[in-house]
Amino acid sequence: MDSQRFSQQVINTLRWKIVPFAFVLYFFNYLDRVNVGFAALQMNRALNITPTEFGTIASIFFASYLLFQIPANIALQRFGPRRWIGFIIVAWGVVTTLTFFAQNATHLALARLLLGVFEAGFFPGMIYYLACWFPARERAKVTSLFMLAIAFASVIAGPMSGWIVEHVHISGYDGWRWLFAIEGVPTVLLGFLTFVVLVDKPSEARWLTEQQRTWLESELRREAGSHQQVEKPTLKMVFSNATLWRLAIAYMLIQAASQASNYWLPGQVKEFDPSLTDTQVGIIMALPFVCAMVAMPLWAAHSDRTGERKWHAALPMLLAGIGFYVIASAAIMPLRLVGLALFGVGILSFYGPYWAIPPALLSPAGLALSIAFINSCSSLGGFLANQALGQIYQKLGSAGVFAVESALCVVAFVVLVTMRIPRSIRTVEQEAAA
Repeated sequence: MDSQRFSQQVINTLRWKIVPFAFVLYFFNYLDRVNVGFAALQMNRALNITPTEFGTIASIFFASYLLFQIPANIALQRFGPRRWIGFIIVAWGVVTTLTFFAQNATHLALARLLLGVFEAGFFPGMIYYLACWFPARERAKVTSLFMLAIAFASVIAGPMSGWIVEHVHISGYDGWRWLFAIEGVPTVLLGFLTFVVLVDKPSEARWLTEQQRTWLESELRREAGSHQQVEKPTLKMVFSNATLWRLAIAYMLIQAASQASNYWLPGQVKEFDPSLTDTQVGIIMALPFVCAMVAMPLWAAHSDRTGERKWHAALPMLLAGIGFYVIASAAIMPLRLVGLALFGVGILSFYGPYWAIPPALLSPAGLALSIAFINSCSSLGGFLANQALGQIYQKLGSAGVFAVESALCVVAFVVLVTMRIPRSIRTVEQEAAA
């Protein structure tokens, strides 16, 4: 078997063994994070929660998420992905399930605070985990397939969550309560399964042959050798890296818009036409993510094929900004639906190319901390955006909320395209493909 065919065989094996399970994990991670936006269709009225209080409930998740990002990734490296990720999945599943019993805004805020604590280590941990298994030339596509779970979860979550909230009233409890229980219990079970399924590193993968393990470890070491190595990653190393700061700021801005939309869009869609049922709101909310499910893998595959990352990450950010602007300014429902489609494609298609940049530019020794730092900044953006949007909504309504989200996307685009991405980001990948 020639070397190119052999290497592709190894990559295909990795994709089938790692990506589907990672996809399922992220699917439930996303469901448990955004279900409060759908619950709010009834929950806010039932518990007398004001828009400002809901902004606090939505944003407090990001406060704990921000604080526990870096500690969680230190724990990941200490305990290993299998044990650590399995533990935090079980923990946030329990928190989600117990939200069923919330009686007031304080209970909800506490639940969201704890959810942020336990979810903090998942996404950066999984991005780091994928970088430890897949060569650089495969990372945009693999990351995009992993993050396709967002689009898939949104397509499923919209209609399903809307239907549960509207129709499930078992034992006299409201549908919004059952939403948390129905989506929380499977997460707990999935967390226990993680202890069995996840493999910490290539050398422990029994489903790879010895020859395949040797090739993969050699390939990953060769790529790591292209970076300046340090003996031990430190916080000083993270905070003094200018490239990392630029990447983090761009990600913070785009995620501020994205995370805020998770919590505010369902209610704003309802405002498009007050006669819409909760189930119909869920169906409309699925539209942008159906479009994204098509666009994400194609865009990421093109980025991998060309080796270009910066513009592939930046242009979707601009498209999302245009989408928000169309939603804010359109006077008729069809144009607003076009805006939603543009938002969905843009807000998700940047992920694959973007997350291929940090492993290619930053030292592998500090990669886990660097990824955690970037994601921490996104949490800060989510916290500030949700806090501000509660006030903006009360003063300016939905149009003001969409205008702010549009501006955040455009500024993120500007920050990223003005970065100098060294040609080495392409050279490394092209050499790996040779």
